Amino acid sequence: MNAPVLGQVATGTVVRVYPSYAILLFEGGWTGLLHISELSNNYIRSFESFVTIGSLYSVKVIEVDEKRQNVRVSLKRMQGSDKKKPFRHERIDPSEIDFSALAERLPEWVKEENETDRPLKEE
Repeated sequence: MNAPVLGQVATGTVVRVYPSYAILLFEGGWTGLLHISELSNNYIRSFESFVTIGSLYSVKVIEVDEKRQNVRVSLKRMQGSDKKKPFRHERIDPSEIDFSALAERLPEWVKEENETDRPLKEE
């Protein structure tokens, strides 16, 4: 698959959920970040109860990072004819998800995270 295109609607599988964002895996090995702020215009009390691992979501690509092969995606920015398409949310067996694309990039992400100089939080 070619790189996702800015503004394109794509379908991804949720492979990891955190308190304020989720990681989606797209065909071709691309990963996407769905942040809580891009979920809805309404207040979301519990992101983790709204987005579940193994679910498929049709989302709009709002940023593309070809170097890292990842995208930022949004549900709330889908407009017009995109909104009229049925919202796709299906349960699948997590054992059927191919995590190899994520596993290949994990060492790189860990290295980048460890090299990032961040100030420690003061208590």
